Parts: sequence; C-alpha cells; structure tokens
Amino acid sequence: MPELEVAGYKRFPKEEYEARWKKARKLMEKSGLDALLVCDGPNYTYLSGGTRDFSYTRPTIFILPRENPPTVIIHEFFKDAQKREVWVEDVRVYTTLLGAPIDEIKKAFEELGLTKSKVGAELGFEQRLGVSYNDFEALKKELPNVKFADASKILWYLRMVKSKAEIERMRKACEITSRAYDVLAESIREGMTEAEVAKILYKTVLEEGGASPWALTNSGPYNYDVVSAGPVNKALRKGNLFWIDSGCAYKEYNSDFSRIYAIGQPSGKQKRMHKTVCRITRSCIEAVRPGVKVSDIARLCDREFQKARLEITFRAGRIGHGVGMMVTEPPHIAKYDDTVLEPGMVITIEPGVVTDYGCFHVEQNVLVTEKGYEILSRAATELRII
Repeated sequence: MPELEVAGYKRFPKEEYEARWKKARKLMEKSGLDALLVCDGPNYTYLSGGTRDFSYTRPTIFILPRENPPTVIIHEFFKDAQKREVWVEDVRVYTTLLGAPIDEIKKAFEELGLTKSKVGAELGFEQRLGVSYNDFEALKKELPNVKFADASKILWYLRMVKSKAEIERMRKACEITSRAYDVLAESIREGMTEAEVAKILYKTVLEEGGASPWALTNSGPYNYDVVSAGPVNKALRKGNLFWIDSGCAYKEYNSDFSRIYAIGQPSGKQKRMHKTVCRITRSCIEAVRPGVKVSDIARLCDREFQKARLEITFRAGRIGHGVGMMVTEPPHIAKYDDTVLEPGMVITIEPGVVTDYGCFHVEQNVLVTEKGYEILSRAATELRII
C-alpha cells in the first residue's frame, strides 16, 4: 500500500516518532541503557503509534534498541490494525493466549544482540508493566544475562515535554471543554440535577468533536467536600454553588479544568472566597516559566494562602499535575517534586478551598512556553450566575 494511503491510519507522521526515538536514545545513553522494553498501553502507543486498546490477554511489546531500529511484537488478532498504524518495519506476530510472548521476546533480544545488555522497563514511579509479574519473572529467567532497570524517569520525561503536534491536540481539547462550560452557563436552571447538567456537557463535547467526556461535581451543603465523585441526582438549589471539574480527549490528548456556577445571586462571602482563590491561582500561574521547579510553585502557593489567612482544604495532595495522553500525569505540582519546567510541558494549577458554603477551585491548564506560559483553558473564570 502506498505510504500516503497508509498515512491516513497513523496517529502522527513518521517524523514525530523518529524524533521520540532519537530523544529516547539520547536519554538511554546518558542512563547507560542499551534498550527499552515497553508493554503498557500509553507508553506503547506513545513510542510505536500502535493501538492503545490494551489487552491483558494479548499484550503488545515494543523494543527500542539504542543502536538498531525498533521492533514491535503483537498478537495475530491485532496484526492488520497494527501494521497500518505503526511506522515500525520489524513487526512480529505471536499466537498464544496463555500470557506474554516470552519466546518471541527472547528471540528478538537474541537477534538484536541484547542478551547481555541493560534494558529499561516500566518498573518505577507511576508506571505499570503490561505483562504479569509471573511472565516478567519468566522472561528474566530466559534472559539471565540481561539486567532490567527502571526506565520511569526516561518514559515520563519523554511524555512530559510535548511536541507541537501534541500541544495542538491539547489546545483543541481545552477549546471543546471551554465551549461546553459556555453552553452550561446558558442551559443550567434551578431544579436541574447534577446528572442532568453533566449530560448537557457530555452531549456538547461530543458534538464539538471531543471524546471520552467526564465530570466530577458537587453542589450544596454536606456535599461541597465531595471533590472526587461523579454527578448524582441532587437538585441545584438557589443560594448554592455548583462546582464541576471536567475534561475530554481530542485525538487521545486530554483537558482537565474546573469552573463554578452560582444558583441565584451568590452571597458576599461566596464572592470573596471565589475571588481570593482565583487570585492565588493566577499568582501561581504567573510563576510558570522554563527553569522553575514545580516545588517552588507549590511553596509560592503556600505563601499566598498564608497571606490570605487560608488553608488549602481541597485535599488532592498537590496543587496541580501534568496532563497529556492521560488526564493526570507527572509532574506533581507539590513541594516534594523538584521537576524543572521546560517549554512544551503542560500542567494544571489548581489550589482550592472547601467550605460549608462552597467548593472554591478554579483549575487551569497551562502550557510552558519559551518565555513563560499560555493558559489553554480559556473558559471564563468568573463566578457565573444562573
């Protein structure tokens, strides 16, 4: 099949993956690794371009040697789809449904000259092997002279710094979510339930070209402190605030930000708290630029809350995180994470305060640029009155 015709099935052009492989190889060289062994869904898709429809029954394997072209090992069920999705020439097929293709991986290692090598695998921070522990142990026995090492730092660094093509997809996901929030401002009515409002958002996202919409919501006393649950059949009442944290995917890249709606005129203290949290959030965003440690942004946030004589009571364990192929990714915007910001990283900034009169949390998606930052989540941040 001609390359131009095949390209219609690809997630990105060939040059995108070649750039990822080149960058990975430089990081492998610095870490003393001879290859990467990747078999978890998002990492596999990121490096191969192949299907992310991960199956524990039919694991997908990607091997990236430091010196040789990559190899993909797939089950025959995925054969046709994978061959038209990946830019990898060496695509091998296995047939077993009894676990990982140990024999095929061993043979690939032998043919690639990796039987006495140091190989990075998904062993560390926020990584998971796409094969069972027992299968991985069996593979280690078959390759006794291979030293497997943690490649989580390499994999996350690759995925944290987005390409222009990835950023455009995230910008679009944020545009779609922002449009959905605008539609909610026009559609919400007193007496609607959280679930009914969420259905409007989901419908708008799909109509605007997004996928996989989701929402966390709360509204009203005895419910404001529930910040990690989906919409329920609780009616919106006058005097209450409706908080919604939502996002969607656009071509597999995500948005994630929140907004607040007042049902009827908000009280003075609701207005003041919302304004304060928005101001602190903005102060943290204005500190975003290349070379800044995310831990320093978290410390700045603490100082701003102390000045306001407030405490962060939105208990997420951090004031932000990375976002990309997954809704939440490293880095953690927290005092324990010293990741240094670089152009191309996309993070959230989301300090919050939960009270008995409202959940005040106005999350923003922020791109690190060459000179500073760009807010991708363009939806209005004011307290919208219904």
